[in-house]
Amino acid sequence: MLNHPNDKDSFFSIIATIGNEESALAGQLVSGKSAITGVDSSWLEGVWMVHQLGAGVYGYSVAHAGSIPTVAALTESQQPVSVYRGIAIYALAEGVWAARYRNLWLCGTQSRLVEAMIGELKDQRRDWKVGSGVTIQLSNLPAFFSGLVTGGLEDWLQQIGKAEAQLELTEVGGPHLKISGHLQPWLSPGSPVPPPAAVAEYLPGAIAWCTAAPVQPLPKENPLYAHFSEWLGGHQITAQLALPGDPAGQQLLLLPVEEGDPAKTMAQLSAALGVLESYTYQMFEVRQLLGDQLFSHFVPGGFQNPYIVVLGDYVALSTSRRAVEQVMNARALGLSLLQDEAFNRCSVPVPAQSMTAWWYGNHRRSARLLEAFLLMDKVGIGAQWLEWESSLAVLYTDGAVSLESRRQSEAAAVASSLVWQLPLDQPLAAGPFLYEEGLLAQEKGTGLVCRDLEGKVRWIYPLADTLLGEPQLLYLEGGQRSALAFADRRRVHVVDWEGNPHPPYPLTLPAPAVAPLTVSALEGQVVYGIWASCEDQHLYGYDQEGRFLPGWGPNQMPDTLVPFPVQHAQHHGKDYVVALSDDRKVYLFDRLGRLRQDTLPLRAAAISPPYLLAGAEQQRIAVGQADGYVQVFNLEGQTFRLSLMPNHRGAVQFQFEDMVGDARGDYLMWDASTLRLFGYKGTDFQEVQSWSVGAPLSSVRYGARQGEGVLLGFSAATRRLWALSMNGEVLPGFPVAADAPPSILSQQGRLLALCYYEGSLYLYEL
Repeated sequence: MLNHPNDKDSFFSIIATIGNEESALAGQLVSGKSAITGVDSSWLEGVWMVHQLGAGVYGYSVAHAGSIPTVAALTESQQPVSVYRGIAIYALAEGVWAARYRNLWLCGTQSRLVEAMIGELKDQRRDWKVGSGVTIQLSNLPAFFSGLVTGGLEDWLQQIGKAEAQLELTEVGGPHLKISGHLQPWLSPGSPVPPPAAVAEYLPGAIAWCTAAPVQPLPKENPLYAHFSEWLGGHQITAQLALPGDPAGQQLLLLPVEEGDPAKTMAQLSAALGVLESYTYQMFEVRQLLGDQLFSHFVPGGFQNPYIVVLGDYVALSTSRRAVEQVMNARALGLSLLQDEAFNRCSVPVPAQSMTAWWYGNHRRSARLLEAFLLMDKVGIGAQWLEWESSLAVLYTDGAVSLESRRQSEAAAVASSLVWQLPLDQPLAAGPFLYEEGLLAQEKGTGLVCRDLEGKVRWIYPLADTLLGEPQLLYLEGGQRSALAFADRRRVHVVDWEGNPHPPYPLTLPAPAVAPLTVSALEGQVVYGIWASCEDQHLYGYDQEGRFLPGWGPNQMPDTLVPFPVQHAQHHGKDYVVALSDDRKVYLFDRLGRLRQDTLPLRAAAISPPYLLAGAEQQRIAVGQADGYVQVFNLEGQTFRLSLMPNHRGAVQFQFEDMVGDARGDYLMWDASTLRLFGYKGTDFQEVQSWSVGAPLSSVRYGARQGEGVLLGFSAATRRLWALSMNGEVLPGFPVAADAPPSILSQQGRLLALCYYEGSLYLYEL
C-alpha cells in the first residue's frame, strides 16, 4: 500500500534519480501515474497502491473518496467494458480503468487491479488509511519481489511476509536518504541488542554487510544446549565478508558470552563432534569441528565443518578459515570495522532508544555479491547501489524503524583495508603475483606456489632457479585452457592453472636468459609468441606448442645483448616487434624477424624498455633516458625527445602507459624525491600531476578502481608502499609495510593489492 499525496511529482522520485538511467520500476510507475492523473488530477489526493504484476511488470491502483466530476462524466457517456461482482468497470483512457464502489472511485493501470480493489472492499479485508506518509503491507512483500530476488534475500522476505503488520513511513528523503517510520501493530517489544559501535571492534573491516538480532533460546533437546546454555547471551551478530573468492563460504557468526567460560564447553563440544584441525593464530586457539548443518539454530542451513574460536566477549564461527582469521586480526591487530571510514560516517539515526535489530551495509564491498540474490536486474540495482557509500537500518524496541544511506559523493576518499594476512613457510624468492585465477609466489626451497584468492594452496610447481619477471597469461588449445608462461635463467615454462606443464615445456634455452619473457597473441587465442633474450646476444621466439616461430630460431639481427623485454603489438594487420640493445639502438622487426627499417639510435642511455603503444590514431615507441628525457619514435622511425625531468635528483625511472584514458599514452617519470605525470591536452604536452612521498620509489604500478586511477609506489629503501590518487594525494591507510613491489588486480570496481612483508603475504583492498 502506498499513500503520499504531498509528493505531487513522483512517488518513486528516490528510485528514479538514483541511477543514471531510469529504472524499469520507476519508469513504469511514472508512466502509469501520468496516465491516471492525465484523466483527472483529483486522483493525486487519493490512496495510491503499487503492485508487482509479474517479473519486472508493475502497476498502480488508487482509491479516492468523494466525487470526481470528470470521471463521472466519462463513465456516464460510455458502456462498461466488464462487470465484476456486480460493479461496472470502465476504460477511461489507454491503460486506465475505473469503477465506482459506494462513495469511492477506484482506478488502476490494469482492469484486474480495479477488480482486486473491489474484491478487497466487498470482503472487508483492507483498511485503507488516508494520511501523508507511505504504508507498506509486509505480508505483500514476498509476492511483490517474486521473480526478482533469490537465495538469502528471498528467504528473508518470506520471514518478513509472515508478519501481520504494516510499516508506516513518516519521513522519506532528506539530504541523504533518510527513512523513518513505525510498525503497526507492534506486538513484540523485542530484546535489545548492542548498537553497531559497540560490536565494531569484533568485526573485520572487509565486511559487505552485518546484522544484529535477538537470538532465540536454545531448546533443551538441541544437542548444543549442554555446551552453550550456561554462557550464551541474548543476541547474535551475522556478517557477510567481501573476501576474494566464493562468497558462499564467507559468512561469519558471532555469539556473545554473557557469563561463564565458553573455552571449557568448546573443548567438550570438540570432543563430542570431533576436530578436523586445531591451530593457534594471533594468540587464539582455533578448532575446526566435524559435522554438517551445525549451528542451524542460528544460521539457516547451518555450517559444514565450521571453524570456531573464543575471542573473549564473543565466540566466532565460520566455514571459512580466512573469515575467522579476519576476526582475530580485528581483535589482535586493530584491523576492525572501526577503521572503516564509511562505517564511521554512517551515524545512528534518531530515535536513540534501545535497538532490537539493525543492519549495516558497505555498498562498495557488497556490490559484487548482489548478483547472488537477484534473478534479473530490472531496476538497475547494480549502478544504483554503487551511488551510495553505506546504509544503516535499525528496528527499535518500541517498533520504530529508521534507515539512513549516504551518497558516494558525500564521502571522503576510501581507505584501504587488509583482506587477509598469510604467513609463508619459506622466504620469498620471487613475486608475489596476482591474477583473476589465483595468486603466485616463488618460495625458496619449495617452488612456485599457487593459491586461490583466499590464500589456500592449490598446487606447487617445482622450480629451482629464480623467476625472471612476472609470469604472463596465455591460452592453450585454441582458447580452451588458460595457462602461464615464465622463464628462469635456464628454461622457459608453460604451465596451466592446475599446475601441469604443457609439453614439450619446460624448454632449455640455448643460453641463459637476461630479461623476462614477453608473451603476446599473434592470432587471437590460437597462436602466441613467446620471446626470450639470452646472453648469447640472440633473441629466441617460440609458440605455445614449443616450436620456434619462423625467423626467431634464433633471430640473428641484434648481435648484441638485449637487456629489456621485447615489445609486440599489431597495427593495421601487421606485427611489430621492438627490441632495445645495450648499445643504444632500437630494432623494429616484423613477425618473421626481419628488420622493418634501419636501427634507430638513442641519444642517451636507456632506463626503460622500449614501450610500444599502437592505437588506432596514434602509434608510439617511448624509451626513458638517464638524462631525464624520453625519446619517442613512430612506426616509420621518425623521432623526437620530450623533456620531463632534466633537473632530476639522482637516477630517474620511467614508465609509459595509458592512464588518463585518451589512448595517447602518458609519461610517468620519477627521481629520488618527486613522481611526475605528463600527457597531452589537445596538442599541448604538459605536466598532469606530481607527487612527493618523502622517500625514493623503486617501482610504480598503475591500477583503477571504480573508474578512478591509482598509483602504487614501492620504496625498497624504506620498505613502504604508497597508494596515490590522481589528484596528487596519498590515499587514507597508506603507506603500508612491504618488502617487494605489489601485484595489483582490478576486480569488479575494486582494486586488490598483494604485498609481501617479513615472511607474510598481505592482500589489501583499495
